[in-house]
Amino acid sequence: MYKRIKGKKFSRKTDQRRAFMKSLAANLILREKIQTTKVRARQTANLVERLITKAKKNDLAGKKALFAALPSDAATRLFMVVAPRFNSRNGGYTRVVSLGQRLKDGAPMAIVELLDRPAAVEVAAKPKDKKNKTSVKKVKEAAKKEKKAEKKS
Repeated sequence: MYKRIKGKKFSRKTDQRRAFMKSLAANLILREKIQTTKVRARQTANLVERLITKAKKNDLAGKKALFAALPSDAATRLFMVVAPRFNSRNGGYTRVVSLGQRLKDGAPMAIVELLDRPAAVEVAAKPKDKKNKTSVKKVKEAAKKEKKAEKKS
């Protein structure tokens, strides 16, 4: 009987599937935009939406749940940078954009991204050439400076 089973199995065992979704969610939080297959994108968006909602509450139980569900750097970024951006929004933190089919095997591809992304993160994700390559540390420092400037205002 069907019983409203939620989520996809991705032809993996339970522990492998959990680790796989954990890595996709962490990459989405750290990079704020990833390209993957459409089914994976939808599952990742669903997971990240729930994690952002927990992070917005900013309580001890939510922090413990996030640190259990994500690597520490992704969970920290989720609390410090991502969740405060969505305080005024009641859901719909991610966007899934279809790209068409992959040439190699015809799999439908999609981009998952967090809404309201700052421009500095886009520069860090895709450097145009090696001379102007920005490191993640520089982007994090810039984000901290922007936060301090907003607090002073």
